Amino acid sequence: MENILFVVLALFLVALNGFFVAAEFGIVTLRKTRVRAIAKTTGLRGSILSKVHGQLDAYLSACQLGITLASLGLGWVGEPAFASLLEPLFALAGVTSEKIIHGVSFVVAFSVISFLHIVVGELAPKSLAIRIPESVALWCALPLYGFYWAMYPFIFVLNASANMVLRVAGLSGAGSHDTHYSTEELKLILRTNTSTGKEKFTHDERHILAQSLEFSEMAVSDLMRPINEVIALHEDLTIEENLDTVRRNRFSRYPYFDEEGEEVLGVIHLKDLFFAQQSGKDITDLSQYLRPVETISARTPAQDIFRRFRTGAPHFALIGEKGKRPVGFITLDNLLGAMVGEIRDEFRLNENDWLPQADGTYIGKASLPIYSLERLLGIDIDNEEMGLDDVESVGGLLMAKLGDIPKQGQRIEFPKFDVVVKKTNGPRILLVKVIPRLERGGDEDEHS
Repeated sequence: MENILFVVLALFLVALNGFFVAAEFGIVTLRKTRVRAIAKTTGLRGSILSKVHGQLDAYLSACQLGITLASLGLGWVGEPAFASLLEPLFALAGVTSEKIIHGVSFVVAFSVISFLHIVVGELAPKSLAIRIPESVALWCALPLYGFYWAMYPFIFVLNASANMVLRVAGLSGAGSHDTHYSTEELKLILRTNTSTGKEKFTHDERHILAQSLEFSEMAVSDLMRPINEVIALHEDLTIEENLDTVRRNRFSRYPYFDEEGEEVLGVIHLKDLFFAQQSGKDITDLSQYLRPVETISARTPAQDIFRRFRTGAPHFALIGEKGKRPVGFITLDNLLGAMVGEIRDEFRLNENDWLPQADGTYIGKASLPIYSLERLLGIDIDNEEMGLDDVESVGGLLMAKLGDIPKQGQRIEFPKFDVVVKKTNGPRILLVKVIPRLERGGDEDEHS
């Protein structure tokens, strides 16, 4: 009977060891923000879990103390208890040698105890806590809280001793245990998110979140469009010609160039023209409706200009230096497109940066930013690695790669894609065809 009690005690110690292991991994795995949410919805257990998670070092010490005591107790009672169960078997087999009985009993009992300790007391509870940390942490919080206060004097001494060792080693004491992720790590988490239920992101959600993270690292040069693509009004044109430009294009804002076409005098908003006509005014001089336009550097962080747009600045800015012809422009649509994807309206339903072709290739303007090509192909183009610093457009990438002006029909190879120059105008590349490496046919005409 006594042997059975020792066996039951040994199994209890194995389970107790598993409890402390599960509690340790359960509370460590949970994020602080998730614990706060749980505390608001699960009553007493959630409140206790919040207290436990708020003093993580102290309660991890409690877990370690519990694991150590359970393991020591298991070693003390486990081997004799299981060894004694083998004695009747030796008697039936007629084995009377004490050395043989003791040796075999020790090996068998040690193996059984080690197996139970590793599987039931360590691996299983650890895996359980990693898979369902919320449930495990909630279940363990209250007993662990009671154990902590019951063993508080010992835990206090252990914590103080551990902190002293850290100080001797030149390290600080307890710090924050919340994990802080880099942008790349967050994007990887989004790409690999395959959870089920409420926490699963949809494709669109992952797409928008990943693009928003990328947006924080962008400069205006990644998103701007070249100034020669802007639809503008001109001082040297008649009122009728300028208004015809407005009617044909239906944008809300138009830069207004001087007679030489070099300097932008301001921006004209379509609403101002509309309200003028509605009030019965004759529009005879567009300069009366000019609004100021901001000129910014191409190196300006995209977040900065987005912040200015949000606070009431005109949703149109020029890129370049004041007093000189601008090199590009950027609008709120460009910024929003970088964060949430291409935005179309009822007037531009078919407008797209890259036009997909039946053979899996894409055709687009050479003036498009490299960023748009990266997003199209789902890759990162490392300009520094290729020795192509300060390159901002696809056309610039081709010229920097060759060190010369490409000819129409010429094919330029990159590690993950090829580009064919489809159309040029003198030294300018107008149109290109992008051939992803995985989609490329082996015998495709080099000058297609």
